[in-house]
Amino acid sequence: MKKKSITAGLITFVAALALTTCLAIFYLAGAADLRRNRATSLVESMAQSIQAEIQRRDYITRMLEIEISSTRGGITKESFQVIAEEVFNDYLDIIEISLAPEGIVSYRYPLKGGIGTRDNLFEDRMIAPYAEYSRFSGVSVIIAPVDLSESERGFILMRPIYTGEKSEENFWGFVMVKLNLSQFLTDVNLKNLADDGYEYKLFGSNIVTVIPQTIVEYSEKELLSPVQCMINTVGGDTWSLAISPFDSWMNIYEIVGALLIAIVISVLAALAMGAYMSMRSYAKELEILSYRDALTNLNNPRSYQEHMDMLSKKKLPYGLIFMDLNDFKQVNDTYGHEAGDALLNIVAKRLQNSIREKDKAFRIGGDEFVVVIHGTHDKDFYEGVISRMRQNVAKDVVLKEVTLKVSISAGYARCPEDGTKFEDVVKKADSEMYNNKRLFKARRGNAGR
Repeated sequence: MKKKSITAGLITFVAALALTTCLAIFYLAGAADLRRNRATSLVESMAQSIQAEIQRRDYITRMLEIEISSTRGGITKESFQVIAEEVFNDYLDIIEISLAPEGIVSYRYPLKGGIGTRDNLFEDRMIAPYAEYSRFSGVSVIIAPVDLSESERGFILMRPIYTGEKSEENFWGFVMVKLNLSQFLTDVNLKNLADDGYEYKLFGSNIVTVIPQTIVEYSEKELLSPVQCMINTVGGDTWSLAISPFDSWMNIYEIVGALLIAIVISVLAALAMGAYMSMRSYAKELEILSYRDALTNLNNPRSYQEHMDMLSKKKLPYGLIFMDLNDFKQVNDTYGHEAGDALLNIVAKRLQNSIREKDKAFRIGGDEFVVVIHGTHDKDFYEGVISRMRQNVAKDVVLKEVTLKVSISAGYARCPEDGTKFEDVVKKADSEMYNNKRLFKARRGNAGR
């Protein structure tokens, strides 16, 4: 009897061990897949953020192109200084904006000496190939990475300017924006990947340099089975962002723990429930990372892009209201980023409370927000929505012992009234917002005299 009991016990133990081992293997494989899915969502979100921020900075070159083309190349240094000053303080990573008529750098902002390039772009060994290609192809280029000094690296956005149709005879020169790479990556929170347990590598190639160039990396070895996402920059060039966990997708401590749990039959139910709750937690985290902004809980850029793709495919009428906070940089500089984050969170709630339930609010980067209005409405409706937003946002914000006065710059555009293509509606709304910001700065300047 004792021998049978021992045999039955051994059989039960082996059977239970086999069952729990299978469950443990299933759990570990599922956890690894969930980590890869989470990492995929994270790298896609980060890539979209980098792409959006590059496009925002490239818009500066587009603004100067419009100014130069409209004056047939007759831009003055005073006009250039005004435009450059308007955008320079909005971006901590921009270190120089310059114009190069016929490839000779003649206009700079700030006025101090140039950084990292010769005055004649066609004589600079690093810049010349890009300048030649951009001049004859008529497309913008991104040069990355470049050495700004012995300790600083950056990248350059270069756009060719023509006073008429794109031809050799109408070539005017270039507009360039130089950016500090470290500050740019800080602005898009790329360095937070390391805090989340990931090694990463950002690299890119273009028509001029076919061999991929490493822009920045946080890894002492080759990335192990990375997930990566493509980033469209300017002129058809692309970057790629690849990430991988420090150790592996399957954590060694979880392997040991799962095998130990498999031996302890009494905790089988707890292990199953733990796996179930872990999967639910990972799924919820994945959804938040994919479609929600972590700071404000508004819809994020990925959700914005997918929503606009849906509206465009169905050819539904809509309107975009672009807005950002006035003097938000001063809040960060004066009271710190913690106060700035708290302010963004409060403003996001006020914006959400200012719109209809069927409309959507998005945070697309920094202090920039977009509201999508569904359906066809006249201009009075949009003016009413913006007025309501201004009133709600303008209420005093009290952070500890500090009371902040808040205001927004906003502009809107409608589809199909202001354009049938999404890109045209975006440009119109963005332009209206910047016009509103200029008026705000002008009124404040007049009030201070």
